[in-house]
Amino acid sequence: MKKTFDTRKMIFVALFIALVYIFSRFFQIPIMTPFGQTRFHLGNVFCLLAGILMGPVAGGLAGGIGSALFDLFDPVYFTSAPITFVTKFAMGFVAGFIFARGKKAFSKKRLVIANICGQLTYVVLYMVQTFIKNKFILGFTMEATMAELIPKLGVSLINATISVIIASILAIPLLKSIKFD
Repeated sequence: MKKTFDTRKMIFVALFIALVYIFSRFFQIPIMTPFGQTRFHLGNVFCLLAGILMGPVAGGLAGGIGSALFDLFDPVYFTSAPITFVTKFAMGFVAGFIFARGKKAFSKKRLVIANICGQLTYVVLYMVQTFIKNKFILGFTMEATMAELIPKLGVSLINATISVIIASILAIPLLKSIKFD
């Protein structure tokens, strides 16, 4: 019987949890919007890399836990930790799932597509979560909701583009040196 979560993979999950947390916490630029704060950060690079390198489940766990820990230790984002876990898990899971479903031979095209799909999954979930929170929980008008969504969407798409580029570049040598059965 094949082990899917051996000690080596658990160590890599822990490593990527730490990398996601560190690059979310210390490599960020906070951006204020009229209704709250958003930020540009590099944590998403490691959410994507985790999914690509370790597969959908382990990569999703690393991205979700690392990002949720960031939220838990930041008073601005504390209440968002559960939804952050879900959205960042989805990012790593989708990237890992798409990359793993391709042919066994390495493909740069499949790598980039997997990273784009993972990142777009997160952006869509983040926008839906922000819309639901503002419109239905906080009771904002549609205009006020859109006034927050538009800047967050802009920052998220820039963050997504940079994350896809960096993750795709870093993944190439890492995939050659790190193998999981």
